[in-house]
Amino acid sequence: MEDKIERRESIEIDEFVRDFLEPNVPVVLGPAFTNNWTARNEWVTDGRPNYARLLELYHDTVVQVAECDTAFFTDQKRVEMKFSEFVRQWQENPQSRLYCKDWHFTKSNPDFCAYTPLPCLSDDWINLYYDNGILSSDDDYRFCYMGGDGTWTPFHEDVFRSYSWSANICGEKRWTLVPPGQNSLFTDSLGGWVYNLDDYDEQRFPQLEGLKKLEFVQRAGETVFVPSGWWHQVRNVGDTISINHNWANEFNLRFLYARLTSDMAAVRHALRDVADMDGFEEQVQLVLRADSGTDYRSFIRFLRYIASLYMCEIDEPEGCPELLRFDPYFRTASSVRRALERIDSVLGMLERDDAVLKLNDIESDLAELRLQIGSHLCQK
Repeated sequence: MEDKIERRESIEIDEFVRDFLEPNVPVVLGPAFTNNWTARNEWVTDGRPNYARLLELYHDTVVQVAECDTAFFTDQKRVEMKFSEFVRQWQENPQSRLYCKDWHFTKSNPDFCAYTPLPCLSDDWINLYYDNGILSSDDDYRFCYMGGDGTWTPFHEDVFRSYSWSANICGEKRWTLVPPGQNSLFTDSLGGWVYNLDDYDEQRFPQLEGLKKLEFVQRAGETVFVPSGWWHQVRNVGDTISINHNWANEFNLRFLYARLTSDMAAVRHALRDVADMDGFEEQVQLVLRADSGTDYRSFIRFLRYIASLYMCEIDEPEGCPELLRFDPYFRTASSVRRALERIDSVLGMLERDDAVLKLNDIESDLAELRLQIGSHLCQK
């Protein structure tokens, strides 16, 4: 398999922004970035999972486990079990293809600091939003994945069309990344997408053969940056542990909005036979949130919160404390201006969006927020 992805053993943040965030292209960052992570030192022994230490930390935690050999719609069948039971089956029956996925492990043992995000990946608006009690749900988008040889994740696009990063603690992953703009090649006549790029129905997906792909192996310690809208499929080689984030910032905000609008168009199409019903627009938003994890009001609340932090960074002499988790590069005057300008740009798109015009209670909020942002941009 040809390795065609760019790799960097070291990188400055401005280089990462210029070469990968702005153009929205992937990169593999070398193991030096994660050498000091506690997870790489305590979760691993002789290159393999340190089961004893993992059990000491997470023994009774209930985790979500995928049965990789059992498809469930576009995903895999999921079950819940204690972490100790998962580890027992992983060790005793590796052919079972059980894969611990989407585990919010930092909440299982908050006193144990397994890692610190790389500086160039630190401006994570999504987890900042979830961490600060804005929502009633006790959720986040930080995950741990653990599984044996051959466990895998089917072909998909990341939630919200966010970025993601994945750092291998041990083991290897075989990645297939698909650049944006090729959906017609992997989508069937009913709008369904291919489940497994390695095993598919050629009659159902006759154009898949022409798909342009990046294929590469991620080794222990390496971190993969997955840009917005790059569909991907991942298979583990050997016993593998990874830490993953979904995240967003000003550089991919337009992709999040584009995904929201396309998802809403799909919902409206699905509900087209009841378009004359009372409360149809509210029903569209309800279904949109159930299907996509967000809706227009939630997206605007997210933008309002993030904008308020950057405006605080301008107003307060000591800056905004919530933004201290970001590398200083992302808190400079020019970075703050750029973030507010791009938030304002998306708010401008929302003001012209028919969906907003049909939801009477949010149009004035958008105008007020844009006035506040404009006022702050004049100060800096």
